Amino acid sequence: MEQEGFVSLWVGNVQSFEELDRLLTVSYSDEGDFIPSIFAKHFEIQRYDEAVREAEYYEEVSSDLNRLLERFSYEDEIVPKFNALVQVELPSDINTVILLYNFKYNGKIVEAKISSNYLIYLGSVEYQ
Repeated sequence: MEQEGFVSLWVGNVQSFEELDRLLTVSYSDEGDFIPSIFAKHFEIQRYDEAVREAEYYEEVSSDLNRLLERFSYEDEIVPKFNALVQVELPSDINTVILLYNFKYNGKIVEAKISSNYLIYLGSVEYQ
């Protein structure tokens, strides 16, 4: 699923910044094997480059995609593309955004409920 020049977007509602951090934390076994994050496991993502992952937790909820994507890398390019791609109104309780750059998600899972949190995959667009 890693693909240069693409960015994949997930939004959702997560209980806290610490909870988002917990969902995104990867680890390694004693033998040095990569263990995917809780987020990656739920969306059946084997691996992604953490160096080009951006995520944000907002204290205030919103359904405004423009507002949610402010201040992310390549904002001027990705916001109009995601607005054109996402043709449904977002739930009003979105407080979390996850972007994976150089990654084109093509999995079958588009929504995951993780304890009292949920994440929805919205799509992938080119950013370069």
